Amino acid sequence: MSHVGRRTFLVGSATIALATACGGSSTTAPAPEFLVVRFPDGYRAASTMIAGVEQRMPFAVADSVDIMRAGAPDNLKFLVTQGNTVIAETAVDAHRAGIITPYYPVKVTFPDPGAYVVSLADYPDILPAEILIVEARDVSLPQPGDSLPAIGTPTLDDSRGVVDICTRAIDCPFHDHNLDDVLANGRPTVLLIATPGFCQTDICGPVVDLLIEAAPGYAGIDFIHAEVYVDPAEFEGGGFPDTSPIVAALGLPYEPILLAANATGEILTRLDLTWDRAELNEAIATL
Repeated sequence: MSHVGRRTFLVGSATIALATACGGSSTTAPAPEFLVVRFPDGYRAASTMIAGVEQRMPFAVADSVDIMRAGAPDNLKFLVTQGNTVIAETAVDAHRAGIITPYYPVKVTFPDPGAYVVSLADYPDILPAEILIVEARDVSLPQPGDSLPAIGTPTLDDSRGVVDICTRAIDCPFHDHNLDDVLANGRPTVLLIATPGFCQTDICGPVVDLLIEAAPGYAGIDFIHAEVYVDPAEFEGGGFPDTSPIVAALGLPYEPILLAANATGEILTRLDLTWDRAELNEAIATL
């Protein structure tokens, strides 16, 4: 996999929460006016979506003032098209369990690389989102069906050069074992790459906290959290810290990301950028 540079990684993280243009505003109850893209769509940030494997695309909605939270619809119907061909029409519930901003994870298997359009079937005045599906060879990010790389991750006993192995204010319990070891023990693995101390937007949400909450309910699964930066203190001087080895090994253009792999190390589920308690538990339950 190709190395992801520090600046490329950060740009990828910073440009995913983008709204499209809106239609007319509502004069009665608040209604969505913007479709908000919360993943790399191929235009504002390089696409990580490929054809032939189910892709997960988290969207949010906004009114004329801000991202919709309490007032976000409980369900939206999404239409995915290419030209005049309907690729998918799917109703998606709002996910909001344990997080601030509801989102709608649209899941589609695209038949071919190319340009597609995502629109809201019940809100035809809202400008659709254009997305780009690329060739698998152009994406370093692992897909379901790929294997986790056998690489050592920082632990309490061996930081492997990472200065702060966990930036959470209260340390999490996922730094006792490294990924290389657990992949050899014949147990499923959940790997979370996130930097909770430097998540400055509501996009990522409390993903480490949600995993800490969920993990005790799943015996026989190894949980590992790995940080993104070698020395995040470099931010204080206006610098860009080097990213940790796991970022390069996985070809990550953004964080957070969660990978759930079975006993042989095969990735069954990948969650990107934003997820709630319900989606997290669904991902773990696949193991």
